Amino acid sequence: MKQKQKQKALTAASLLLAAALTLGACSNSNNGGTNVQPSGEPADNGGQAAAVTGPLGKYDPPIEVTTVRSVNQGFKYDEGKSIDDNIWTDIFKEQYGINVKNLWVVDESQYRQKLNISIASGDIPDFMIVNKEELLRLSEEGQLEDLTQLLEQYGSDYLKELLHQDNGTAMNAATYEGRLLGIPQMQVNGGVSTAEMIYVRADWLKNLNLTEPKTIDDVIKIAEAFAKDDPDQDGKDNTYGLGLNKDLFLAHGTVKGFFNGFQAYPDIWLKDGSGKLVYGSIQPEMRTALEKLSRLYKDGVIDREFTVKDWNKIAEDVAADRLGLAYGNVSDGGFIHKTNKDNNPDAEWKVYPIVSVDGSAVNPQLSDTANNFFVVKKGAKHPEAMIQLANIYLEHYYLTSYAPDPNPFISNANGVFPGKYHPVLIDPLNVNLDAFRQVQDALAKKDGSQLGFPANVHYDRLTKYADGDQTMWFSTIVFGGEGSYSVVDYYDKNKLGLYNAFQGAATPTMSEKMASLKKFQDETFTKIIMGEAPISEFDKFVEEWKKLGGDQITAEVNERI
Repeated sequence: MKQKQKQKALTAASLLLAAALTLGACSNSNNGGTNVQPSGEPADNGGQAAAVTGPLGKYDPPIEVTTVRSVNQGFKYDEGKSIDDNIWTDIFKEQYGINVKNLWVVDESQYRQKLNISIASGDIPDFMIVNKEELLRLSEEGQLEDLTQLLEQYGSDYLKELLHQDNGTAMNAATYEGRLLGIPQMQVNGGVSTAEMIYVRADWLKNLNLTEPKTIDDVIKIAEAFAKDDPDQDGKDNTYGLGLNKDLFLAHGTVKGFFNGFQAYPDIWLKDGSGKLVYGSIQPEMRTALEKLSRLYKDGVIDREFTVKDWNKIAEDVAADRLGLAYGNVSDGGFIHKTNKDNNPDAEWKVYPIVSVDGSAVNPQLSDTANNFFVVKKGAKHPEAMIQLANIYLEHYYLTSYAPDPNPFISNANGVFPGKYHPVLIDPLNVNLDAFRQVQDALAKKDGSQLGFPANVHYDRLTKYADGDQTMWFSTIVFGGEGSYSVVDYYDKNKLGLYNAFQGAATPTMSEKMASLKKFQDETFTKIIMGEAPISEFDKFVEEWKKLGGDQITAEVNERI
């Protein structure tokens, strides 16, 4: 099976940012497409009769579509409401003539098992959410509707815009043999917002008369000085240089951004000069980066106990003034570095883009924009209805300005976000990046009166901080003019960022052997960093990786493109 080739280009962590990271931005815009009332004539959709001819029309007579759902056991509904009867089901019925029937609802921990039983029995609903492997399976069994023309006819302008924020990367993952078989569930704060950056104690730089990092050598020089030259000037040997956590490529204290500076890209597939896919973790650039880290560990710049420290332990070191340099993610400052600032008001932090060996711009490694997809059963009476439901979510959650307050989609008395009631959640990737830009414009004009949510929240916090409210520092490290979103803004405006070149479902050998190969990889890399294995062990690792299934996986992924 060949995937259609398209043009390629582009948390729980922070409770303090939860409202901004979880909720959508309301505005007066109405880009969702014009409401189209029924024409009385069915559209030509492969023989399927439709009661509307375009986005956001009302079905008359009403229709019923079926789905299946997963829920979080901790989710609390409004009094008298349920997954079958809530604010969204009312909108579906009253404004759009759609009745959504849940065939079954299970806890999210049981969803995959229950869904695969339904797939095996052929008893699937009109639409549902699936992962990449389930999408491939259903495709091979001919159980899915082709959504290519349906999206073109029924997708609102805003939905189509969101689905191409990553230049089609996620859409490519849902396209087989030229047919679009799923609508990607785009994630809030995905895409370029997943790029890594460098967090540095700016007051320590001043204490040691060091310049900000422009190259990898600068990062190494800073790390060495922070480990050995008493950056906090307390006369004690109690600081580390470069923060690493035991998971290597996850959360605060990751080395992914460090590796990217060497043009090394662990755990993703890259295109070589001939257009074939190769695995980033076995490329020679990885060897160079590992050798540098090994030297830093040997010189005492990296904590000797990093192999037993997860990101929480790294956060404790930051909070306790033991660590002033680490690679991390966009939200880290709002909770990890905030704790340090609370403990030590004199601490100063700055955030920088990741840097390269020669000072040129770096393409940071980006996470997938979608791992789940909304699909429609082959032969469903109204295959366009799932797309209409996506339009409705975006129209009412993001594009409608609700007045007077309270906005019914922001929260309820239980602190629950009613957006979770909706069966087809597709969110903008860059909600907070857009908010950052709006806030910076408003701050320059000294007028935030026209800002919608969540930009108005950040503007209010930043204004309070500027007026002396130090409790709002967490907002400036993230949304301030030199905060972490300024780095994301830099990446985005300069079109920097590298996605995994293989976006499809796991191949047979990948499903069987990739987990063990990943474990083998991380164990080998850790041993090399700690000096328990010489750098030549990387060459042996590459050879073994290929023999243990890597070569077969490489062949399989190249068959898919």
